[in-house]
Amino acid sequence: MKLALPVFLVALSAAPSFADEIKEILVQENTKTTDETVALIADIEVGDDWSGEMADKIKRDLESSGLFRSAEVFWDPVPGGVRVNILVKDKHSWVIAPAFYTQPTNVGGGVGFGENNLFGENKKLLLYGQIATGDSFFIGAYVDPSISGTRFHWQGDVYLKSGRIFEYSSPTEWRDDPKPLRESRLNYLNVGGKVGMSLWRAFSLDLRARAARVSYAKVKLAEGATIEEITGDPEITRVPKPGVEGNDVSVELSLSLDTRANWRGVTSGDKYVVTAETATPSAGSDFDYQLFTAQYQRARRVLDRHNLILKTQFSFGRNLPFQQEVSSGGTSMRGYKNSQFRGNLKAQANIEYSMPVFSISGFSMRALAFWDSAYVTFTKAENSALSERHYLPGADIRGLAPFKNSVGGGVRFYLQQIVLPLLGVDFGYGLERGEYEIYLAIGLTD
Repeated sequence: MKLALPVFLVALSAAPSFADEIKEILVQENTKTTDETVALIADIEVGDDWSGEMADKIKRDLESSGLFRSAEVFWDPVPGGVRVNILVKDKHSWVIAPAFYTQPTNVGGGVGFGENNLFGENKKLLLYGQIATGDSFFIGAYVDPSISGTRFHWQGDVYLKSGRIFEYSSPTEWRDDPKPLRESRLNYLNVGGKVGMSLWRAFSLDLRARAARVSYAKVKLAEGATIEEITGDPEITRVPKPGVEGNDVSVELSLSLDTRANWRGVTSGDKYVVTAETATPSAGSDFDYQLFTAQYQRARRVLDRHNLILKTQFSFGRNLPFQQEVSSGGTSMRGYKNSQFRGNLKAQANIEYSMPVFSISGFSMRALAFWDSAYVTFTKAENSALSERHYLPGADIRGLAPFKNSVGGGVRFYLQQIVLPLLGVDFGYGLERGEYEIYLAIGLTD
């Protein structure tokens, strides 16, 4: 008799079904996540229509939420409809961990606390601080994906950064490796908030407001550079700041459609994001600019556990200040220095293919290969006495010179019981510069 009931339920779940009314939702084996949150992620309520085909989608959504080690869904008849049974086993949702990474021009470490399921309600909390040769910063963020169980969500964040930034000479040829000319220490103290609404499950509309204080602690020539390479005038003795200091206040509107699902390092689905940001002088901004960005990501499962991911991005800005310019190089184009290419126009594509190497008791390793391409330049770069931005000579380079590519490979290590990857290593080779770079991250790598 003990065997008959599970066999009956499995047979019932596999049988063709017609739309029935959900009379009850029974959540079991969850030790932290609340029943209401499980039902919210499953996107079902008592009174909804039910059909058997919904079970696979609910299982996929629960597993890809990152909160559960496993999920099972089955149903059985009750008077007037069906009872949906959801069995979920929670992951360990929080981690306190040190982090260490090495990138071109930036080596450092820090410590962070990440909670992926605060109060058992799928809320997120991240606190992380680091000290590095390049970017030293603190970030704190709180995300509520559903305000009181509604389709509205909100986020609050603070980002305090002191970053060493190198500006490189403009590429004059396609096969080129621009050298650093100016080194600046940028202080960027930012707070922001976002509210949004899920118009339907995968489609979201968000409005974000943020304010930052921008200043420069020191500006100097990079090693081996001359003042003429920065100003175009050998008579000038003082290295000018890249831009002006002041308050950077803006609002941002974004539309996104995200059908991606992720399970144990394998992602499938599509993501579209369109964002328009504008500075708000009426709210106290000392800058006046606009930035438009469109992104598309396509991920497909191949051979069950292999993964092919394509990412594309196009950005165009008007009158962008130094701290808002788009850039490429580093982790966005492995094989080049961090932010080796800057501009107000950017077109980029990344292709990545990954495959499993081993998995033992929840600890797994994946290997990957990638191709990164980008075209980044300024469409207009003029210096004048009234200019808010001091461009390097020849910044608005045209033609094929700003088009750069890199290839390489890497590995990722995961632990099934927690959400974040433990370690990532990438080896990238810049095709046009003929050099390679290594990118290593240990700890909170995402």
